[in-house]
Amino acid sequence: MTDFLSNVAGQTLLSIVARGSAIIAELRRLSDHIPSVFLRPPNDTKSKYAPIILDFSYLKNPDEYEERIEKNEETAELDEEFRENHLALLERFYSLFESVHKYITDWLAYLDELAEGTFVQHTTEGVLLDVEGKQLMAEALYLYGCMLLLMDLRIPGLARERMLISYYRYKGAATIPNIDEVCKLCRSTGYSPTGRIPARYPENYFARVKIPKGTIKMIVSRLRSDDIYNRRKAYPSPDHRSTALATQSAMLYTILYFAPSVLHSEQSMMREIVDKHYNDNWVVAFQMGCAVDLSQAWEPYKAAKLALDNILHKQNVYDVINHYANAVKTLNGRLLKYLTKGVLDERFVMNNIRVLMHCVRDCNVSLRWFLLHRTTMHRKYRELIRKAVGVEQLLDLMTNTAQFELQLKNLLQQLLASKEERWEHYKLEAKTRLQDLSEYFSGERALTRVKKNSNLQQWFQKLADQVSSLDFSNPVVAGRNIAHLIRHLEEVEQFHQIESSMQVKAFLADTREYMTLMIRTANITDSVLADLETISDFAYACEVINDYTSHLHHRIKSKPSTVLLLRATFLKLSSILSLPLVRITQCGSKDDISVAEYYSRNLVRYIRKVLEVVPKSVFNTLALIIDLLTHKMKPVPTKIERLHLQNYAQLNERYTLARATHQVSVFTRGILNMKTTLVGIVQLDPRQLLEDGIRKELVQRIASALHTQLVFGSSKRIEFEHKLKSLGDQLTGFKRSFEYIQDYIHMYGLKIWQEEFSRIIAYSVEQECNSFLKRKVYDWQSIYQSDAIPIPQFRPLDKFSINFMGRLVRELLAQCSPDKTVYIECNQGWYDQQLREVVGIRTFDFLYKGVGVFGLCGVDRLVSFMIVRDLNKLTRIYKRLMDFTNAKYVSGLMEDLKPTTALPRGAKKLYDQCRDKLSSLLRAMASFLVSVGTKQLLRRQIGNQLNFLCKLDSKLLSCSLAAVNDSLILDVRAHYQRPESKEYPANPLLPEVSKHLESAGFNNPLTKIYITSEPLHGLACVMFLFVLEQLNKLKWDKKISTLVAKNQRDGIDGGPLVVGVVTVLKQFHSSHTTLFLRYLAQYVNVSVSTAGTSRTGTLPNDAINALLFLEQFCSFSKIDRKIVDSLVPAYLLDRFTHD
Repeated sequence: MTDFLSNVAGQTLLSIVARGSAIIAELRRLSDHIPSVFLRPPNDTKSKYAPIILDFSYLKNPDEYEERIEKNEETAELDEEFRENHLALLERFYSLFESVHKYITDWLAYLDELAEGTFVQHTTEGVLLDVEGKQLMAEALYLYGCMLLLMDLRIPGLARERMLISYYRYKGAATIPNIDEVCKLCRSTGYSPTGRIPARYPENYFARVKIPKGTIKMIVSRLRSDDIYNRRKAYPSPDHRSTALATQSAMLYTILYFAPSVLHSEQSMMREIVDKHYNDNWVVAFQMGCAVDLSQAWEPYKAAKLALDNILHKQNVYDVINHYANAVKTLNGRLLKYLTKGVLDERFVMNNIRVLMHCVRDCNVSLRWFLLHRTTMHRKYRELIRKAVGVEQLLDLMTNTAQFELQLKNLLQQLLASKEERWEHYKLEAKTRLQDLSEYFSGERALTRVKKNSNLQQWFQKLADQVSSLDFSNPVVAGRNIAHLIRHLEEVEQFHQIESSMQVKAFLADTREYMTLMIRTANITDSVLADLETISDFAYACEVINDYTSHLHHRIKSKPSTVLLLRATFLKLSSILSLPLVRITQCGSKDDISVAEYYSRNLVRYIRKVLEVVPKSVFNTLALIIDLLTHKMKPVPTKIERLHLQNYAQLNERYTLARATHQVSVFTRGILNMKTTLVGIVQLDPRQLLEDGIRKELVQRIASALHTQLVFGSSKRIEFEHKLKSLGDQLTGFKRSFEYIQDYIHMYGLKIWQEEFSRIIAYSVEQECNSFLKRKVYDWQSIYQSDAIPIPQFRPLDKFSINFMGRLVRELLAQCSPDKTVYIECNQGWYDQQLREVVGIRTFDFLYKGVGVFGLCGVDRLVSFMIVRDLNKLTRIYKRLMDFTNAKYVSGLMEDLKPTTALPRGAKKLYDQCRDKLSSLLRAMASFLVSVGTKQLLRRQIGNQLNFLCKLDSKLLSCSLAAVNDSLILDVRAHYQRPESKEYPANPLLPEVSKHLESAGFNNPLTKIYITSEPLHGLACVMFLFVLEQLNKLKWDKKISTLVAKNQRDGIDGGPLVVGVVTVLKQFHSSHTTLFLRYLAQYVNVSVSTAGTSRTGTLPNDAINALLFLEQFCSFSKIDRKIVDSLVPAYLLDRFTHD
């Protein structure tokens, strides 16, 4: 064995096999992250990705498909977006497919090198005769078969084709080597786990890469005839043969598909294989617990079916079921006896190690048989098996076996650790007693008076010397000598002088006992512990154990202390790591950490799944506590009159509350009493496990409440506010009850609540913002998503929003629609036609009570993304409609209006002509600008609410942020004034402070720059023309002191319109704003000059509206009034009134 692995031939083969184990781990890992767009049905043409997600039919005429995609602008943009978001994942999937192909080609190249004699003194036949060689050769082919089966099972064929074609399109054929071979290997087989198995599957699939038949036959021959892993040493009983050869049985099942002729026609060989490997079992677990029923899998193969029929006849199955059923009942009783406190100790283990090991074997064999065969596809046999042993009996066997193995293993480890010390101690005790007996018969030292016997004296001294000469390093020889000494001591008791002395006989008995303990100590070797590890292997149950999760949940709910027994079961499940890691570790591959981490995390995920019943039970009890605290328990005032004391006592309610609280503490006690456990390479802290479970259930409840409550039917104000109030009451009840029980479960309830609530909001905003981003953040990429504490995803309830945050923001915007409301700046709110408040300070107070500070910040962030989207759309439309002709008109108008301080000739006509020419652009801009203005005002209101709450609830934080903000602004100004002597503030500081300032409302959205864009030709002039167009549709309302639409159907509102113009101009150089103001002031002068003034001295309506717009523009944009005074003559401003 050592010779083969120490040379190049062995190391090369070992590295190939290690790579195969790593590939399978990567396959399993990636199969959990297949994008849903690749999994849609083949006839699904409604998906927006249907035109760009193509299968292998693309290869027949790629030019036609590409032309079809490029011809449609929306499809081309979608294709580019999809490429940017998915290319990295597609590269990883292609790397997986390519690595499978490279794996088998490297192994075939290795076989060719063996045949050509590249490896001196090594041939294929010679390698298959070597112990390690035949293991590695069989594993190499077996792992390739597992790759193919798992790839078809976990990554559907159509999804593989779509991913390969997408990768091919985005990368180009010239940059992808071996693309043809990879596509040939990975093309769809037509197999579906829920559908009918295709004809000649999987042999046709396995034959896509040709493998030498001679090599396959030799490997099958080794597996058929040899015990290549020497497992029979751990299972010496003939009754356990099928379990001892279980690993080979799984390998044979897979490898025989590479030799379908054996399955079809080699009856004698199949009979031999079935009789040796499957004589009492027909359900096989291959590759990490994937169970397969041979009675169904081998149905199409004549020789295999005939061989199986010999073991599947009714009487034989009945006998096997009865044998294992009786064994389960007997073993459960024996295990309870062994697990009784005080039975299993070191002395008992040393004296009964063979019996205990045999019990472990029987338990694992019976457990394996029932766990696997309860999944058989044969309906009648399945019913018989499930009836013979119930789930509770099987779970008893599983948990008790795991606990027994854990205790036995710990005791064996202790015995091995102190083996030499014990040996020396027992040897010293035996030697001392023999020396005492020698001195006793000398007649000089009397236990009692005894006649001197020099023969016995010398004989006992000789025995003492022999005991002293026993060598621990040679336990076999020492054991034989001890056995002879024990026999001599038994014989010497027959002497009259000894037989008549009870004290001497007691000394002899003690000496024999110590010598026996020396033998027992010598029998405890590392091989016993290794056999225990082999016997207790539980990797076969990796998948089937999921069927018993609900039963484990029921057990934990009925008896929370059951969790302590489950710890041993979880440790037993850790054996799944041994198989994939053994070769990776052996060859020193760098993949060991990655593979171990993947399987460990999967195991930890299952453990969390089993134990999640505890937090669920806690929260079910919490529902009662919420009801009591929210609706039934009266708040107790600081002082109570004695007469009313009984009214506040509420003894029945308080008793119910105390009982529910005690029930919560009982549920959590089981997990908290668990010890810290190392599962694979992941250490499980029970306290952290409980906290994660509590967090997970809390997240589920909060997310569910947000999802169900924030659903809006009509756009009525009352319903909107009622939804927010109802949500606030529900979440407040959650929060109060959670704070109430925190001391009973030893956790910081408020901290957990705030962390998880903020994470839910941030995640929901992030996912909702994906619709505005070209490069999206998917669920598995999100920093807010967690494997241990996942945030649930719900199906969208409308076609616009992804989750509750989108619905909330869109409903808020719908409430502020200019079709129904008017924004009144002095009241900081939106009002309907009857001047009733629709959205205002009260609304944001409801919003705060419903979704809290985190929700307000989330709404603010989402609205910001909407503003960015609207501004980007506006710039794209502007660039598209500002063609050469329109640009020429705008340039001409700008020349005609120069200088802005003068009155151009025929200005009114110029304005009207250019507005007519740009009518399509001006109409398109209207909805965007009003929408942007509304969103900006909403952001401002949210900022005001946050700032008020910050000053009210956290005055110190508010003052500190204000001071830091002022200090940073002064530093920035000082830097630009004296750049050589004053450095710019540290870069990491500014973004962090900015986040806190926005969260506390210390920001003005109207001054924000949302987008960066190339300069837009004639922007100031076009915005001026747009304002002229809209001023004709507006009028001044004296009651509310704002510009309102003459006809509400026009969908405009004065305040949002002004803010929209301010925001757009803010995105570009300040010169555009200055020029815009000059144009507007020039228009006022032109209007007055053209129309003159009335007899009363009032200005024309056009001039008044323009001045009103100008006034609001300056107010919102914080422009100094002196600038307007410099542009508009003083006498006009003196005559201007709001009446």
